[in-house]
Amino acid sequence: MLRKLRIPLTLTWLTVMFVIPMPLLVLLTNGLSPLYADSALAIQSGMIAYCWMLTAVILSTRPHWLDRLIGLPNIYMIHGILSLGAILLAALHRNALPSSGIIALTGNAAFWIFISMAVWSMVFMAGWLTTRVPLLARVKNAVERVFKHEFSVWLHRLNLVAVTLIFIHVQLIPIVNTIRPFMIAFDAFSALAAVLYIRAKLVQRFGAHRGKVEAFHTIAPGVLEIDIHLPGLKAAWEAGDFAFIRFPGIRGLREYHPFSIVNVPSRNARLRFAIRGDGDFTRALPEKLTEGAAVEVLPPFGRYQRFLDERDAARPMVILAGGIGVTPLLPVALAYERSGRPIRFLYSARNTDQLLYAEELERWATEDRCELNMQAGRFTPEELRDAMMPNAVYLIGGPARMLRSTRRLLVSRGVRADDICYEPFTW
Repeated sequence: MLRKLRIPLTLTWLTVMFVIPMPLLVLLTNGLSPLYADSALAIQSGMIAYCWMLTAVILSTRPHWLDRLIGLPNIYMIHGILSLGAILLAALHRNALPSSGIIALTGNAAFWIFISMAVWSMVFMAGWLTTRVPLLARVKNAVERVFKHEFSVWLHRLNLVAVTLIFIHVQLIPIVNTIRPFMIAFDAFSALAAVLYIRAKLVQRFGAHRGKVEAFHTIAPGVLEIDIHLPGLKAAWEAGDFAFIRFPGIRGLREYHPFSIVNVPSRNARLRFAIRGDGDFTRALPEKLTEGAAVEVLPPFGRYQRFLDERDAARPMVILAGGIGVTPLLPVALAYERSGRPIRFLYSARNTDQLLYAEELERWATEDRCELNMQAGRFTPEELRDAMMPNAVYLIGGPARMLRSTRRLLVSRGVRADDICYEPFTW
């Protein structure tokens, strides 16, 4: 039987792939003249590609309710696959139906914008690929010295121009724009997507929590801890969440970036982040940040606590953290330290001075049924196997390679994939 997480994820895939395009597909197919029967597949491919691309645009706004249901990493995965699928269908449509004039101009311009943005995004905005291909990671690091992440974010918005060109493209095609029921539905779907996108951007612009930086200091080599006061937040997050933050008054730090919240939910309206200097944004923080700097924070995201809430509260919990990956898992451990369930926490870092919050974890380990194994150097597969517990659930945090290898090891030892939770920042 499928677990609660898999059912929403499966339904989401079915909805975006089939349910959303279906009404337009039926109206288009029924309205096409028999004279174009040989071209029907190519015409339908173009329409599905448009639906998928519009859906990908909506998903790019990070719907908060959907994050709590399937997780933001899954949302971004669906976003990326839909976009690539739309490009493949658009290529089929373009090659099978040659056109001319402004119809060809709008269609071709949109197609090449999509292609260009897909290539750029796969290198500079999709860590899923760069964490697997070292050469691409080196290219990304070299180019980002000139083209910062903020440039990539703005460049990515050219997809909106391409979508608009496709909308115009369809309006100009005689064999399609004469199908009245289809055009009404097509225009309505396009308008709805535009409204949802604009609404999401307005919420991000005017609905973010606003506060200030209270303090910041280095807690480990290359790791900056930031304390932020956000009046009105009032524990509006869950253990293990992460939040998108930006500093609107500081050049180069004005785009939202996601970071894990280190402290447990509380009523004091304060968030703490431990941020490692990996990219241009994070490396600039120690130099540009000042106490009292204005900060904006979007409502937090995350599924660690939801994952635990969806499973039997008596089941043992095994937490496996590596390096900076401890940041979302520490508040989870602290939030459940007196729950009565057995909790085993394995934490490793490259060096001893990179073991973050060691004293806090050692205090946590004094609680009943809380067990800590903390060390410099990665755990061996044998040590990880020895840490497994019958009927346990597993939470993992750390570098992308560690997440993948640890998950494979657990699955190979009989752990159900549905009993493993991790949220990679590879998007």
